[in-house]
Amino acid sequence: MKKFLIFSILFFGITIFGVLKVGVALTEPYAYFEETDNGYLLKGIDINIIKMLSKDLNEKVDILVYSFPDLIENGLKNIDIIIGGIHITEERKKRIKFSIPYLTTGLVILKLKENEKEKLTTYAVKKDSTGYKTVIQWKNKGKNVSYMVFDTNEECLESLLNRKVDGAFFDLVNALYLMKKYPVEIYGEPLTKNDVGIGVRDNNLLKKINLLLLKYREENLINY
Repeated sequence: MKKFLIFSILFFGITIFGVLKVGVALTEPYAYFEETDNGYLLKGIDINIIKMLSKDLNEKVDILVYSFPDLIENGLKNIDIIIGGIHITEERKKRIKFSIPYLTTGLVILKLKENEKEKLTTYAVKKDSTGYKTVIQWKNKGKNVSYMVFDTNEECLESLLNRKVDGAFFDLVNALYLMKKYPVEIYGEPLTKNDVGIGVRDNNLLKKINLLLLKYREENLINY
């Protein structure tokens, strides 16, 4: 399992859980490194949520970075919270206790703006993602497509930019962010509508997080 400690966030007060260990999967704009004059900083929608939770729960937080497949498969075995633009699906709910949604998004396909094909036949997908499940279903139904599987969204994007595939599956929020930076656009209509949530190991902690997420949503504190 690939993971490494990034940093700790500490707000003054008495901690209840000791140190909350938070597993994060890197994907823009949810969580990503940004180069600054002071070095690389971890930023994004999910990082802002973690900081707010740390402050409002009065808990020190250690953030660890996982690959997305490891985060989904093994994250909650060793840590308290997992976050990383995770779509809440019926399959995942069988093994992950999710918070209430903090965003509603969907699944879309990105293509190069210069690609004028009416039909896309080759795709990049992230392992164990909603897009991965979708393309497998397409194959099982006999749709004439092929696909390449990667561990990260960055690898999917790279394969698209290098013209190794016609399209790549992305979360809608992720896709809108990438469209501002690269010559890509959404192909067709969104394929699904998905809620995004936080996986939590402890039931008491889950209740506290749900109350705080309601507050953040009502106060429009979760933005992208």
